[in-house]
Amino acid sequence: MARLLLITSDEILAKSYRARLMRRGFEVEHCHTGYEGLAKTHEWFPDLMLLDLILPGMHGLDVLKSLREVPWVVKTHGVVLIDHTLATEVVDECLFWRAGSC
Repeated sequence: MARLLLITSDEILAKSYRARLMRRGFEVEHCHTGYEGLAKTHEWFPDLMLLDLILPGMHGLDVLKSLREVPWVVKTHGVVLIDHTLATEVVDECLFWRAGSC
């Protein structure tokens, strides 16, 4: 079973994603903040990450940058969840950090 780490402070979004992903066979863990997500990544070793950009305490791109400095995490696929109203500079930075999908 593939492990998926969902990092978002949006509880409604998290419940929806979690239910749908678990039905599809994923083992899902949810973290509310970037700091929680970083800690969970180091102890749980997910195969895939869904990462929100707007997080309390630490921006999602900072989480992504921190994770890319850990050698084994480079193999973890990250998908960034962003609001369609964000500036193109943010989307470009997501792509630069190989966030997967913006």
